[in-house]
Amino acid sequence: MGTRTTPLDATEHELTLGVPEESEPAANSLDDQALIEDIISKIILVIDDLSGHPLRPYQLPLARRILESLITEDSAKITALWSRQSGKSETVADTVVGAAIMLPRLAKLFPKLLGKFAEGLWVGVFAPTDEMSETLFTRITGRLTSERAQDVLADPDIDDKLITRGKLLRLKRCGSHIRKQTAHPKAQIEGQTYHLVIIDEAQAADDKVLNKSIAPMLSSTAGTLCMTGTPSYTKNGFYEQIQKNKREANRKGRKTDHFQVDWKEVSKHVPRYRKFVESEKERLGEESDEFKLSYRLIWLLDKGMLVTSDRFDALGDVSMRVVQEWHRSPVVVGIDPARKADSTVVTVCWVNWDYPDEYGYFEHRVLNWLDLTGMDWESQYYRIVDFLNHYNVFAIGIDAGGLGDVVASRLRVLMPYAQIVDLKSDRTNQTKRWAHTMDLMSKGLVIWPAHAKTRQTKNWRRFRQQMEDAELTYQGPHIIVAAPEVDAAHDDYVDSLANALYLTADIAMPEAEMHNSPW
Repeated sequence: MGTRTTPLDATEHELTLGVPEESEPAANSLDDQALIEDIISKIILVIDDLSGHPLRPYQLPLARRILESLITEDSAKITALWSRQSGKSETVADTVVGAAIMLPRLAKLFPKLLGKFAEGLWVGVFAPTDEMSETLFTRITGRLTSERAQDVLADPDIDDKLITRGKLLRLKRCGSHIRKQTAHPKAQIEGQTYHLVIIDEAQAADDKVLNKSIAPMLSSTAGTLCMTGTPSYTKNGFYEQIQKNKREANRKGRKTDHFQVDWKEVSKHVPRYRKFVESEKERLGEESDEFKLSYRLIWLLDKGMLVTSDRFDALGDVSMRVVQEWHRSPVVVGIDPARKADSTVVTVCWVNWDYPDEYGYFEHRVLNWLDLTGMDWESQYYRIVDFLNHYNVFAIGIDAGGLGDVVASRLRVLMPYAQIVDLKSDRTNQTKRWAHTMDLMSKGLVIWPAHAKTRQTKNWRRFRQQMEDAELTYQGPHIIVAAPEVDAAHDDYVDSLANALYLTADIAMPEAEMHNSPW
């Protein structure tokens, strides 16, 4: 490499210092984590040297997570939803090239941890069409054929050579190869084995091809799947995986597998990008479909979702925190009793009884939630009563039928001062409930706390996730709102909120003293 000093010059010494090969820790042990982090950091240094500039702060987490998943064999399904021209392809390409060069080399030093890369890193680059896959593959090819990469490959410690054959890039000595393939439904693509599969423009990928043909290519290697793209008008496997990754991130000890970068985040680090997008915003309009999809990362699913992320943010009051106690005016409460894996959720809503709008609708504000998970019902009753004693409860709405009947009967005994309302659960009555909820939200008459500290709480994160997950469907004259039929998706917070809101549609207004709103 001449006189130019690169991270490669120190990599082997630094990684092996104090960790001789014969004492290499067992893969995935607690002692191994520090070594894994060190390996990742050294590969990042190589990536930065190959590209000629460090990864930007918003690029680094995605690169590190891909490397971590490859090393730990956790078979992660990583999603990246980034605005157009934000450096997504560059990040993935740099990470793939750095890993293809370094992992086989490091496998000789740490055979227990990285032994599966002894014959190379195998990468498949897919997109819905062959033309789409060309974008990322060209970026990878350009990085591997660059002068910097050639210097690295010529280093005596690396001593490798790039061989290009149409849709295949191969490092001759270490065995790493990167193959471009299409994810088109009519393509015959079975038969390959990969450690890492990248699906670019995943919003347009065919779910059947992904699940039947592509994902099994990772089975024998416990490989990593990385899906990248931008929003669309319809749901698909990419959207569902994003939602799943967001839900899983709320669980204790789980890794972050979704990485979202909108134009504002990129603009903090790339002034020219801000300048261009600002001009596009003026040309297209901030509320245009094109700008929402390409730069604001908004899925345009209005006809199929109860509330979009954009609408959810609009209904949140960033100055409002949860209210732990309220006795100045009557509140309404909705309870969704737990069924099997679900949680019992109690939602308390303040109502502006004194100022209905011209149609008789009241403003509602969510004051607080109680989430009871994994608790027997005898204990739940008293937790609910204790929680609601902090509020001036006017009425409590509970789904009638099944467990709801039992809960309502018990609370009538424990809380004789409150109206316990049985809400029928047949489709006709559910339609009325959801129609009322949707009317209130469309008029901006449902508001929830969104203070920065509130947004950090587990209850708020679950509330947001379930509200944005809730699917809206029409079956004849009926409206049905429910969680998607996927693992870890629930609608307890959604049902609980709807039960509380419907109480103001069917119950006579209570007498309340005049008071100033605290908001």
